[in-house]
Amino acid sequence: MPLVLVMLYLLACLVCAVMGRNTTIGFIGHFLLAFFLTPPVNFVIQAVGRPSTQTREKMLTTRPR
Repeated sequence: MPLVLVMLYLLACLVCAVMGRNTTIGFIGHFLLAFFLTPPVNFVIQAVGRPSTQTREKMLTTRPR
């Protein structure tokens, strides 16, 4: 049973990391935050976080006219 819980926790951390890959902190940063601060806290950080410079530039150049 504990192994299943550990695997679910790591899966949740991995989901957080994938969701945060286009932010300033990136994949590894969000994985580590989720691992140490728990995934729900990381989801809040992602909600108020900032997209990466590359993503922001892409959003600015592909605006509909």
